Amino acid sequence: MKKFVLLLIVCSRFLFASNDLTIVLEEIKNLRADMNKRFEQVDKRFEQNDKRFEQINKRLDFMQNLIIALFGVVIASPFAIEYMARRRDEEIKYEKENVQKILFTLRSLAAKDEKIKESLKISGLL
Repeated sequence: MKKFVLLLIVCSRFLFASNDLTIVLEEIKNLRADMNKRFEQVDKRFEQNDKRFEQINKRLDFMQNLIIALFGVVIASPFAIEYMARRRDEEIKYEKENVQKILFTLRSLAAKDEKIKESLKISGLL
């Protein structure tokens, strides 16, 4: 609409002042300068929007990596728990076997020595 009004103004000036072409040319130059300024402003706005989209992309990438890491932890945690439970059971089994060996050794010593036999009876191991 603005362009149409400006075109009418330019044409009317041209019709009424047909001898004065310099006014028409100046008006055209002014219109071009005005349009160039507006295009520069639009370009700046597009650049600002591009920067904003880049920032949003960085944030989304960070959140995606965080979600993937958390998903990996959720998937891996039952396996880690099972591994640690088996390891603990093996350690308990190993310690139990060692205690049984020590008791067997003490009982065999108690058969030969009366003091050890009395000590084991007092402690309830014999």
